Amino acid sequence: MMSDLSFQGRYFDGQSGEAQAVTVFIDSEGLRFEASGTTEFWPFRDVKLSAAPGAEIRLANRRDEDASLYLPAAAMDALQRAAPDQFTGARERRRMGALIGALILGAGAVTAGIFFGVPAASGPLAQHTPKQLEMQIGENIAAQINTLLRPCGDEEAMTTIRPVIEQMADKGDVGFPIRFQFIHADAPNAFALPGGQIMATSGLLNAIGDDQEAFLAVMAHELGHVRARDSMRAVYRNAGLGIALDIITGGSGVAQQAVLVGGQLSQLRHTRQQETAADETAAEIMLEAGLDPSALARAFEAITGYDYDPEEHR
Repeated sequence: MMSDLSFQGRYFDGQSGEAQAVTVFIDSEGLRFEASGTTEFWPFRDVKLSAAPGAEIRLANRRDEDASLYLPAAAMDALQRAAPDQFTGARERRRMGALIGALILGAGAVTAGIFFGVPAASGPLAQHTPKQLEMQIGENIAAQINTLLRPCGDEEAMTTIRPVIEQMADKGDVGFPIRFQFIHADAPNAFALPGGQIMATSGLLNAIGDDQEAFLAVMAHELGHVRARDSMRAVYRNAGLGIALDIITGGSGVAQQAVLVGGQLSQLRHTRQQETAADETAAEIMLEAGLDPSALARAFEAITGYDYDPEEHR
C-alpha cells in the first residue's frame, strides 16, 4: 500500500448547501475524511471526476450524487498514482475499445451502417468521447476557422465579457471550461465548437447593438449546445464511421484531418430538436444569472431583422 497523502478540501453534503473544511486522506483504496463528526470513506470505484482540473478539481460520489468534494489541483497527481484506471483515462479507453469493437462488427455486417449507423449513434458516441479529446478537437477546428476568419475585439472588451460568460457556464454546469472569442465576419452569427469553444461574429454585435442582455442570451443558447455536446454529435454525424474510429483510437491522423476539413461551419448545424433544447437551457441559465430570458427573443428579432447584404461584403 502507498503511504497516505492528505490535502485540504471542501465538502458539500448536498443537504445543507454549506461547505465543510475537511482534510482528505488518499490511499490505495479511496478517500477518507471527517465531516459532521463522522468518518466518510469514498472507495475509488464510486468516485468520479465531475469537473475538469482548474484551480480545484471537483469529485462526486456515484452512491450519493448530491455530495461533492473539492480538492486543490495538486491532488490530481496523487489520485492518478493511487487509482490510475480511474483518473488517467485507462478505464475510459477500455470502454471505448469495447464500443469500437461493437461498431466494427456492426459496420462489417452491413455497409449501410456506415451511412445510417453512425448518424444514429452520434449521440452516444459524443457522450462517451473523453472530454479532453473533445476539447482538442474543438481547438483544432477553431484553429482552422481562424485561418479564414481572423479574431477581433479589443482586450478591454474581452476582459469584461469573458468572466460573465464563464460565470454563466458555471451556473449552467456545462461541463467544459469556456474559451470565447470574437471573429471578424459581417453576417450576424454565433456558434459553439466541440469542447467549450464559442465564437461570435462582429456582425452579431452590429445586429444586437447596445442590448447587452440580448447578446448574453445568445451566449446562453450556445452554452446549451456545449452542455449537450451537440457540436461533437455533428462531427460524428458528418464524419462517417472510419473517421469516428480514427478520432477515438488516435490512428494515423488522416481521419482527424478529414474531420477538420469537413468540419466547416455549415456542417456543424444542429437539428431543430437540439435548437429547442438549447433555447430551454438558455432560459434556465439566464434565470440562474438573474437576467431576462426574453432577451433571447429580442436577439432573434434583431438578427432576423438585420439588413445584411452579402454582396456588399465580398
